[in-house]
Amino acid sequence: YYLWEAQGTLVTKTAKFHIAAIVPMQGLAADRDLVPAYPGITGAESLADWDPPFPVDLARVRPKDEAYWHDFRTTPKAFVLLSAGQKLWASRYGNRTSIRLTPMSGSDLASVRISYEQALRAALDPLQSGLSLHAVREQSMQAARGATDFGEYFTYFSFFLVVSALLLTMLFFKLGIEQRLREIGLLRAVGFSIAQIRSLFLREGILLAVIGSLLGIIGAIAYGWLMMFGLRTWWVGAVGTTLLRLHIAPVSLLSGAMGIVLVAAICVWWVLRSLTKVSPRGLMAGNYFGEQQSVVGQSPHRRFAASPRLFASIFGVLGLLLLLSAAFQLIGQVGGFFGAGITLLIALLFFWSAWLRGRKQLIAGSGWWPVSQLGFRNATARPGRSVLCIALIAFATFIIVAVDAFRKDSAAISYEKKSGTGGYTLSAESLLPLVHDPNAKEGRAELGLEDEALKDVKITRFRVRPGDDTSCLNLYQPRNPRLLGVSDDFIKAERFSFQNSLAETAEEKSNPWLLLEKNPQSAIPVIADANSMTYVLHKSLGDTLQVNDSNGQPVTLQIVGALSDSLFQGELLMSEKNFLRLFADQQGWRFFLIDATNWSSVSTALEDKLSDFGFDVTNTAEKLAEFHRVENTYLSTFQALGGLGLLLGTVGLAAVLLRNVLERRRELALLRATGFQPSHLMLMVVAENVLLLGCGLLTGIVCALLAVAPALFARGGHVSLVSLGLLLLTVLVTGLAASLIAVSVVK
Repeated sequence: YYLWEAQGTLVTKTAKFHIAAIVPMQGLAADRDLVPAYPGITGAESLADWDPPFPVDLARVRPKDEAYWHDFRTTPKAFVLLSAGQKLWASRYGNRTSIRLTPMSGSDLASVRISYEQALRAALDPLQSGLSLHAVREQSMQAARGATDFGEYFTYFSFFLVVSALLLTMLFFKLGIEQRLREIGLLRAVGFSIAQIRSLFLREGILLAVIGSLLGIIGAIAYGWLMMFGLRTWWVGAVGTTLLRLHIAPVSLLSGAMGIVLVAAICVWWVLRSLTKVSPRGLMAGNYFGEQQSVVGQSPHRRFAASPRLFASIFGVLGLLLLLSAAFQLIGQVGGFFGAGITLLIALLFFWSAWLRGRKQLIAGSGWWPVSQLGFRNATARPGRSVLCIALIAFATFIIVAVDAFRKDSAAISYEKKSGTGGYTLSAESLLPLVHDPNAKEGRAELGLEDEALKDVKITRFRVRPGDDTSCLNLYQPRNPRLLGVSDDFIKAERFSFQNSLAETAEEKSNPWLLLEKNPQSAIPVIADANSMTYVLHKSLGDTLQVNDSNGQPVTLQIVGALSDSLFQGELLMSEKNFLRLFADQQGWRFFLIDATNWSSVSTALEDKLSDFGFDVTNTAEKLAEFHRVENTYLSTFQALGGLGLLLGTVGLAAVLLRNVLERRRELALLRATGFQPSHLMLMVVAENVLLLGCGLLTGIVCALLAVAPALFARGGHVSLVSLGLLLLTVLVTGLAASLIAVSVVK
C-alpha cells in the first residue's frame, strides 16, 4: 500500500495478514458504501477513468477487472481489525475516516438517523470542534492602534527640542530684560516693589507664551500635515498605503499648549528671580543683574566654582550607571538610552560651566592665535549665555547622531551563512501549497521542475500557518502572528545569526536553533526576529504569547531566541514537529528559501514552472533592504526634529553673538583705536563662535555615541561618517553666517 509521508513523498509499505476466513459477496460484505468517497476513483464509471493521486498502471486492467468494477465498484476486498488499520494508516489528520450506524431490530434507519443527529447536536461543543468566536470590532480597534507607538518616540526626541526652545525662550527674555535695565531701575526708584515688577514682566511673559502657543498649534498642525503628505508621497514605501490622513485631537493640542505656557511661565520667573540682586542705582547705570563683575574683576560666582564640577561628577556617574544597566538589560533599553543621554549631557554642560568660570590665563604674543584666544576668552564673559548656546547645539547634535546610528546600510547586506539572508539568494512564497519535494527526482517530475537552470538549485521548505505580518511593513498591531514550521535539516544547517537566546548548553549556544526541538513543558518554543520582537510584538526574550491551533484551542508560545536583522521579520518560527501537531489542517509548504548562484535565471524558471501555484520569487537582499528602507524612513522623520533643534541652536547662537558684540562695542572700538584691524575683530568673533560650536558638537556627539553604544553593537548599526561630515559642515556654515552677521553690526 502507499503511504504519504510528512516530508512530501509517497512511499510503498508492506504489511502481512493471515486469511482467517472468506465471506460471500452478499449482505454487509458486498456493501460498496463502506468505503468513503474518494475523489477521482469513487465516481469513475470504469477503471480507465481513474485519476488517483498515486501511480497506477492502467495498462494492466483486464476485461474481467472492468466487469468486477461494474458490478461491485468499491466493495472492500478485505476486512482487518480497526486497531490494525489505525496503526498502519493513521495520519496527523486522524485515525478514522467514517462512522457507520446499524439500526437495531425493530427500528428503521430513518428514525435511527434522526435520533442520532439530535443526540449528536446536543453532545457536541462547537468550540471543541474548532469553531472560534472573535470580537472582530474590538480586535480591529486594537490592531488599528498600530504596531509601534511612534508618538512615544516622537515625545522622547521632542523632549530635547522642547528643552532647546525653553532655553531659547529664557535667553531671549533675559536679553530683553537686559535692554530694559534702566526702565526697571526707574520703576524701582519711583516706588515699585520687586514683587510688582516681577508681576508686570511675568504677565508680559505669559502673554507672549500664550501667543507663541497659539502659533505653535498652527505650526503643529502644519507639521503634522506635512508628515502625512510625506508618508503618502515621498515615503510611501515605508507605509505601503496612500490612505493616511491627519487626525487632529483638540484635547491634545490644548493640553500641550497649556503645558508649554506653564513651563514658559516658570522659565520667565526663573529669569526674574535675580532682580533682587541689583540696586536701583546699579540698574539705572545699566549693570546686568545676573552676571555683574566684582571690583577685583572676579565673578561673584567664583566662590561656587566647585559646584558645577560636583554636579558634573554626580551626573556623569549616574549616566554611566544607566548606560551599563541598559547594556546588561537590567533596565529597558529605551529608558536607559534616553536616561543615559540626558544625564551625560547635563554632566558635560556642568563641566563646560565650570570650565568657563575657571581662572583666566594671561594672553600674550602676536598673530592669529593670540587674537583667537581673545575670542575664546570673550565666551567666558557671560558663561551662562555660552553654556546655553552649547546646550542648544548639543541637543540638536545628540538627536541627529543618535538616530543616524540606527540606520541600516543596505549596501552592506551579504549572502554569508551567518548574515541576515542566511546565505540564501532567493526567497519565495506560493498561494497554493506544494505537497511534493522539489529537491527529489520524483517531486521535480511531479512539479515540472526538470529544467537545466534548476539542476543544482537547493530549495529549503517551510510550512506556513497564515497570520498577521509581524514586520515593520505592517502598520497595524499583529494579533495573530504568522507561523513557519522549520525542518530538522534547516535546524542543523546553523544559518542566520542570533542577537540573543535562552541557550543553556554549549551545543545550544553554538546553534540556538536547537532550542526549537526541546520538549515543551508549558509553552511551545519559537524564534523571532529581534526587531519584530521588540518594536512590533513588544515582547522580550522569554515572553509568551497565545495563538489558536487548528481546533481553535489556545496554545502558548514562548520566544526562546531572537534573530539579528534577518529575513524572518514577518513571522515566528517553530519546529516542524510541533507545527504538524498543532496545525494539522495546513498541508504542504508555502514558504521557500533558495540557494542558487545564477539567481536571475532560477527566479524566472521557478515562477514559470510553478505559476499554477502562484509562486512568487524575491531576491533576499532586496527583501531585507525593503525592511531597512522602512526603518530608515522612520528614522528620517525623527531626524527632522534634530534639524529643527539645530535651527533653534543657530538662532540662539546668532542672538548671543549679536548681543555680546553690541555689549562690547566700546571695547571693540578701543581695540580698533589701538591698532587692531577689522580682520582681527572678525577673527575674535569667529573664534568665540567656533569655541561654542565645538563644545556643543563634542558634547552632542560623545553623549550620543556613548548612549547608543549597547544598541549599536547589538543591532549591527553603524555611524555614517558622511552624515556626521554633513552635520559638521552645516553647523560650521550656519555658525560662520552668524559670525558675519555679528561683525557686520560692528561695522
